Amino acid sequence: MPQPNKGVPGTLSPDHAAMLARALARADLTPKARTFLQDVERKARRWPLTSKQAEAVARIADAPDFAAINGAALARLPDVLARLLPGGRVVGAEYECASLRGGEGSSLRVNLRTGRWADFAVAGAKGGDPVSLAAAVTGKPPAEAAHGLARMLGLGSAAHG
Repeated sequence: MPQPNKGVPGTLSPDHAAMLARALARADLTPKARTFLQDVERKARRWPLTSKQAEAVARIADAPDFAAINGAALARLPDVLARLLPGGRVVGAEYECASLRGGEGSSLRVNLRTGRWADFAVAGAKGGDPVSLAAAVTGKPPAEAAHGLARMLGLGSAAHG
């Protein structure tokens, strides 16, 4: 991550300028995030970015594009599920397996059209998309699971907003 700009007030380091431009170019920005980034950009004209501002901008700029990753995973969902949940099988419009570890059984089911899933043997184990399933299977936060799923799908830098 770029270091805080310790240069002349009113200048933005090239790293910070690129990171801010990348963050502002995201199509999936919430209004709150866009307002925050515009505020940081305005303040950066007078003062160097603080380390907290730089970290926040980096998190936004490097966040996965959940919609793109989920869309790509849905297009190849049977293959994705076979890798995430080995030992399962397709039954009608669903993929079923024993649990979040895979295996033969029917406790966990994934709708092949929508990606919605539930493990009926575990209270509250359910989600609405492939990224949430990958997070549950791997035990990682959704952003990390999304990056892993993007790598599995060969999306590379297309997985960022």
